[in-house]
Amino acid sequence: MQYDTPINANDASFERVVLRSPLPTVAVFWSAQETPRQQLNDVLEKTAHQYAGEVLVIKLDVADAPQARSQYGVEALPQFLFFRQGDLVARARGLPTAEMLRPWIEYLLERGPKPISKKSSREDTTTRGGFPRVVTDADFDRVVLEASVPVLVDFWAAWCGPCRIIAPIIEELAQEFRGRALFAKMDVDANPATARRYGVQSIPTLIFFHKGQTAGRVVGAQPAHVLRQKLEALI
Repeated sequence: MQYDTPINANDASFERVVLRSPLPTVAVFWSAQETPRQQLNDVLEKTAHQYAGEVLVIKLDVADAPQARSQYGVEALPQFLFFRQGDLVARARGLPTAEMLRPWIEYLLERGPKPISKKSSREDTTTRGGFPRVVTDADFDRVVLEASVPVLVDFWAAWCGPCRIIAPIIEELAQEFRGRALFAKMDVDANPATARRYGVQSIPTLIFFHKGQTAGRVVGAQPAHVLRQKLEALI
């Protein structure tokens, strides 16, 4: 069957419609609060119609797909993830036109070179601590406990209002302490083991780690100067 319109998906159907799809897929993470709905729909409808039978266009409202969002480190919205045979091969952020999206689809179909992402500089700094890093139960010990610098872990969830309030503060501090401290974000819904391990009951909970040990915590949306003071004491 050839789908010539976007398909709505969620966490329950993500593996089936995206990772197990026989066709390359474009998984589009979006939010009604952050994304112009009609503009996005126009782009996706046009793309799905043009590439019917070649590519599946999948829409994921982040409210319905918090686990997939956390698993693939999706923060800025909308975000386009390109999958081929279940493997993530590229991603692009922002709301493009159909014409701007076309080179990414051609790359996904192995008919063209990979486009240069305007966000590549941000992705580079993420690995160096310039932006919060998404961590999971699987890599928490390696990323956080084995870090050579102090680490601030933001335990959050997509449905949490105060978590959204504090997110820009965390990003601002990550830039300020770049190279001196690491900032990480952990979705408690997708990673319950680590949240239980550290007794996280309310979110946001911000836990400071130093040399593999907890070095303090705060609960709730805190102003930047409170977090800054605690970090400075660890450096």
